[in-house]
Amino acid sequence: MANRKSSPALVGTDPSYEKIGSILSVKNTSTLKRMEDVLSVLSKLDALEIFVLAKTGFRSELDTPQKIGLTKKQYYTRLKQLCELGLMVKKENTYTHTSFGTIIYNKHVVGLLDNVENIKELEMIDLLKKSSKFDSKEISSFLTKIGFDDNPVKNESMSLKIISSYDDMVTKAIEIIELAQKEIILMSRYPNELIINSMLKKANMGTKVKALGDINTVGGYISQEASKMMVSDKNTNERNQVVANPFYPLKIERKYSNVPFSLIIIDDSHVGIEIIDKHNPDKFSLSIYANNSSVAKQMKHVFDGLWQTASPNPPQLVKKTQ
Repeated sequence: MANRKSSPALVGTDPSYEKIGSILSVKNTSTLKRMEDVLSVLSKLDALEIFVLAKTGFRSELDTPQKIGLTKKQYYTRLKQLCELGLMVKKENTYTHTSFGTIIYNKHVVGLLDNVENIKELEMIDLLKKSSKFDSKEISSFLTKIGFDDNPVKNESMSLKIISSYDDMVTKAIEIIELAQKEIILMSRYPNELIINSMLKKANMGTKVKALGDINTVGGYISQEASKMMVSDKNTNERNQVVANPFYPLKIERKYSNVPFSLIIIDDSHVGIEIIDKHNPDKFSLSIYANNSSVAKQMKHVFDGLWQTASPNPPQLVKKTQ
């Protein structure tokens, strides 16, 4: 009996990346390797626990491993892996998600949980597809009527995401900012350092940015700064610029107006809109995010109307004294 030839898959270097890359239309094997590493690390429960904790940030202290029920070896090994993969970063003594980590958390951890929770509905769709009584058009029409879409791509591009937490709103804003290629439009009642830093990074990469700040919010910041100073000096104007314009000194189009609600538009497609609670208008209540060019176009029209009448100069509440 002739010797059986070795399978090509077992000869030389592992060809798995080439096979998967061909299916996914990805030529760069390092990209596939990093994807494998991310999936591998997050499949470990101890690493996933640390990654989830980093959503809101956590301080790394001597007793942190004990607090979360891990050995020091487990804790520091997973911490190192998560940071090396670019999922987390240490700022001072606190670990938080990077922009990449934020996207992975929202789209792949939370997204997977949502799909697992809907597994019964998805199984029902599969049963409908197997039935010879209904064709694909009838099934799609039925799913649309009940508010469910079995097409993941279509569903993602047209779905609405309602967010009631300020922190989750910030996370979602950063996620879509990372997708920006051409333009970011921001109209904000709540200046946020994480959002600003993400926008600055994109601006440095060549993305056009337009920001409309709330004149009352900015005026309040300037007033607070003024209360800290007994007298004005030669650096007063510089301080006002920094307080009034968090993008300073980067040259970003910035104006000031009475902002009725917060709004972000990315590349005329991704849009986030704040919904104001009329009973408590000064606090964040709700926001809606969508990937819909029609909605983005309408909201850009609203932004453009406010932009035209907005002031290019921040409120001047600090007066020089002799």
